[in-house]
Amino acid sequence: MRELPYYMDDPAMDEARKAHRLQMEPADDERFQRYTACCSCGSWEAGRPLDAHAAQEEFDVHMGDVQQKVHAPV
Repeated sequence: MRELPYYMDDPAMDEARKAHRLQMEPADDERFQRYTACCSCGSWEAGRPLDAHAAQEEFDVHMGDVQQKVHAPV
C-alpha cells in the first residue's frame, strides 16, 4: 500500500471533505468536558463521550479510511 498525504492535504479528498464533517455535541458529564461525536455522513460515530482532542483523533482515523477508499483502484 502506498503512503498517502494527510487527508487535509490530499486534493483527491476535496469532495469527501465536503461530505464528511466532524460534528460534536456536549455530553452530560459534570466532571469533564466531553462530547458525543459523529460524522455528518452518518457512517461514523464515536461509541462513547470523548474529549475534543480524542474525538478529532478518532475522526481522523475515519477520514483515513475514507481516503483509502477514494484512492482504491476501481
